Amino acid sequence: MNKKKVILSISAHDPTGGAGLQSDILTSSLYNHHCVSALTGQTVQTTKKLLKKSSNKPDIFLKNLKNLSKDFKIDGIKVGALWSPEINRALIKFLKKIDVPIVIDTIISAGGGGNFILKKNLKGYVKNLYPLANLITPNNHELKAISGCKSVDKAIKKLLELNINKVYITGNIHGGEVINYLYINGEKKLETKSNFLNKEVHGTGCALSTSILCNLVNGSSLEKACIESHKLLYGLVQNSNKTSGQNIIDFSI
Repeated sequence: MNKKKVILSISAHDPTGGAGLQSDILTSSLYNHHCVSALTGQTVQTTKKLLKKSSNKPDIFLKNLKNLSKDFKIDGIKVGALWSPEINRALIKFLKKIDVPIVIDTIISAGGGGNFILKKNLKGYVKNLYPLANLITPNNHELKAISGCKSVDKAIKKLLELNINKVYITGNIHGGEVINYLYINGEKKLETKSNFLNKEVHGTGCALSTSILCNLVNGSSLEKACIESHKLLYGLVQNSNKTSGQNIIDFSI
């Protein structure tokens, strides 16, 4: 009997089903992986905006991590939205004790508006959490926020000084294309491209980062994982479903 590989999603609940834990589960299922979870918090949000958030209790969060790691062989970890410094500290202790691929989606604010991480708390994530990842996946706004630099070159150099050495910058739009850039040890190693689809889609960052993790768990190189995940995301965006706000990804491909 074949045993499914296990992805641990460390993320929040999105009631729209378009991002967060639900997106991680649905993306993992495309790779026939089983997704377990440690919930960082609850949100009140629409596809248009984050309205309210409530963090999980740190002791409950940590007990979930400990029990899951005993009950399952964790093959990879995806970190999404978290905003509690106490949850962050508990997570850091856990990640330092486990040796599996870790992909962090550096979510600072919701795509439709509303902040997750307060500016005063961001330094703790950048200094202590993000260096534990095999890859972080910021968009341009997030890259500037976590590095404190306006230019990409200076931002990458700053992150390298902080021991954040693998960065996949997403969502750059140039000449009718979406271009993502993979930097490894301060050098640009890869560009992945697709046609720009003029759609606002909820949860694309969640799906992309989880897809990259699933590819890494399957043994792909980081470069190939980014290439294949960009292709997948293009198809998901192309077939996304309309709502009264941002579109929602249709995972029934």
